[in-house]
Amino acid sequence: MKLFLDFTPCKECKEMMLELSSEEMLFADDATRAEVSSRFLRHLTYNHNEVVKAVMDEVKTQKRSPEFDLYK
Repeated sequence: MKLFLDFTPCKECKEMMLELSSEEMLFADDATRAEVSSRFLRHLTYNHNEVVKAVMDEVKTQKRSPEFDLYK
């Protein structure tokens, strides 16, 4: 699932986005990338209510794909 969010990033957001898109991060191990990504997501969750609201609204509007009853 991809979400395109329209929000104004704060100074901390911009710093973390630069860190995430740096050349160092491209070649970093999975654990390092996961840690930096989770720190950014925690920052968005706790400091940007508009982002959380947009995600919740988007998830509600997406419909589940039809499930086929394989046991009939």
